[in-house]
Amino acid sequence: MYADIPTMFLMIITVGVTLSVVLGIVGRQRQTEGVSLWAMALALNSLGYALLGLRGQISNLLSIVVANVALSGALAMFAEGLFRFQQRPAPRWLVWAPVLVLAMLFVLWIDRLPERVVTSSAIFAAQFILILTLLVQERRQTVGQGQYLIGATVLMALATLAYRGISAAFQWGRPGSLLAAGPAQTVTFLLTTVSIVVFGIGLVIMTKERADERNRLLAHRDDMTGLNNRRSVLEALNQQLAQARRSGLPLSLLMIDVDHFKRINDTHGHLSGDLVLKQVAHTLRTRVRSQDIVGRVGGEEFLVVLPNTTATGGRWVAEALRESIAATRCSSLAGKPIPITVSMGLHEFDPRGDRDCDDLINDADQALYRAKAKGRDRVEVFESVEAAPPVTAAMPPTRREAPADQRSNIR
Repeated sequence: MYADIPTMFLMIITVGVTLSVVLGIVGRQRQTEGVSLWAMALALNSLGYALLGLRGQISNLLSIVVANVALSGALAMFAEGLFRFQQRPAPRWLVWAPVLVLAMLFVLWIDRLPERVVTSSAIFAAQFILILTLLVQERRQTVGQGQYLIGATVLMALATLAYRGISAAFQWGRPGSLLAAGPAQTVTFLLTTVSIVVFGIGLVIMTKERADERNRLLAHRDDMTGLNNRRSVLEALNQQLAQARRSGLPLSLLMIDVDHFKRINDTHGHLSGDLVLKQVAHTLRTRVRSQDIVGRVGGEEFLVVLPNTTATGGRWVAEALRESIAATRCSSLAGKPIPITVSMGLHEFDPRGDRDCDDLINDADQALYRAKAKGRDRVEVFESVEAAPPVTAAMPPTRREAPADQRSNIR
């Protein structure tokens, strides 16, 4: 029992056009790179099968050459869309050369069916291998499971092409009608229909997963600086506090404020002030360890969480950051230099106490205010009044020596 081939063609065309429209709508709503090319690729694939289905009713040039060029062009267009989705430059010669080769060979072999079948199977397989290679190369950078559906579809298509090519080789010299029912044709078009459905679903899922990831990043990132926003950095701080309590390891917090930021805005304009914030954020992001957490918590205020760092180590980190920011060269939109300095307040969390995230931030804020009061462009460490030694007339206060810190995070 074999499937009715014209019906199979109609199913392939209908499914392809439907998925093309759906993907076009999804891409237009989400503005995801490459989606418009994928929608056009599905439409071009449907056109190719429509021309194939009209074999005998239109010229062989259209139903053979143009039809197969359309199918190969659809694969090339999808590959280029995948390059764009992955934000990589597409080597046009690699993407479109198979289409040109197929067109030239099919013009030469327009009346030789076995050669055309083997040639098209080999070229289509090479194009699918390119797509599979792109998926594998970027699998860690691509979010979600949609890429695996597409990969499974590519493997299914390669198996179909291998079956088709082998069938043509065994029947060499006995060409038959494309629309004639038979085991090879039935298997080929059934697998093609399933592949297009799974392929389209994979594309929609991958597009949605990319959009969801962007929304997640927007919810946790500060638009201007690209750092963690206030909500995100406070969540991370709470997690680090809980971990410090469990492990007993030190944790320090830096509150950072750009000095005279209002004066910068008033003198150079708010856009130049934004450049200053971006420069400070860049310096903070590039000068801390990978496990340290940096966020923007206010207009010109930043917060740095330093896991496994005592106040002594945190002081060295703070001084290094302060000096790096002071050495930064920043210019206004008018080209005038803008000197940048910051004041910092540092506090080490005591895991044995019962103080929470708000208390830690308040203590670091107090140290920051003291740095501002003492002239700015400096680092001050919070010292609790309760922690200070008692002062008596018989015993004058002595300076407390800072303990040796073996866990400093200065790189």
